[in-house]
Amino acid sequence: MAMPKTVEYSPYLFSEVAEFGVTKTVTNPYSGVNESSFVKSFSLHVYPQKRTLDMQYRSLGTNYVNAITLVVRHNNRLNDQLRVKYKGEEYKILNISSDDSANYMTYDFLTLQNVKELGGNG
Repeated sequence: MAMPKTVEYSPYLFSEVAEFGVTKTVTNPYSGVNESSFVKSFSLHVYPQKRTLDMQYRSLGTNYVNAITLVVRHNNRLNDQLRVKYKGEEYKILNISSDDSANYMTYDFLTLQNVKELGGNG
């Protein structure tokens, strides 16, 4: 029995890097104020998936209206508790569409929402 065909992406598409980690509260030594700080755990090469016009229309009026989608090679370390730093902005993972099949090349689709748009702490 043949394995089902999956979508394949060329390696050159994964030219950008995103950092994955957690947000921790640290005390600023100069002001004594508690501040949120991104702490990197690991980084992955990503491919920013473009939205089709249909996808844009379907997202209107939902939490996904300003969300972005990043494609990464399947990785078991990914979970929805992680934060993502991409292009200088911090994102919360809204959804992970993970492909953990036995195929050789599998990909995870991460739907991300900018933390600033979620009110800072999302």
